Amino acid sequence: MEHLSGLQHVGIPTDDFLKTQKFYENLGFKLVQEEDNAGSHVGFFQLGDLLLEVWEAQVPHQVGAINHLALATDDIAAVFNEIKALPGIEMIDSQIQFLPFWDHGIKYFNFYGPNREIIEICQRLN
Repeated sequence: MEHLSGLQHVGIPTDDFLKTQKFYENLGFKLVQEEDNAGSHVGFFQLGDLLLEVWEAQVPHQVGAINHLALATDDIAAVFNEIKALPGIEMIDSQIQFLPFWDHGIKYFNFYGPNREIIEICQRLN
């Protein structure tokens, strides 16, 4: 489709907006826009080219249709240690993983966000 150009945003519902805001700001996201949608607090958080739309709603804490969002890094070991040191982080992977994807493979690890969304940190190896 010629009119599609890439990821615009990833939507994540939350039942605690302030908790979610603090979590993503600790990862380096900046709150760039706030809205009220019929009484629901909505915020847009940006990190580089990635934009998250977070809205307050009554939601179950489970993995949904979007299984994960992946953030790129050029230093997987440093980020792994930083994420593990953040308060309240629930790690999925206890160590950095490897897959033989792309030309030289990738290293990655996963952890849960505050709404049970899976967050992957990924480094493509050169």
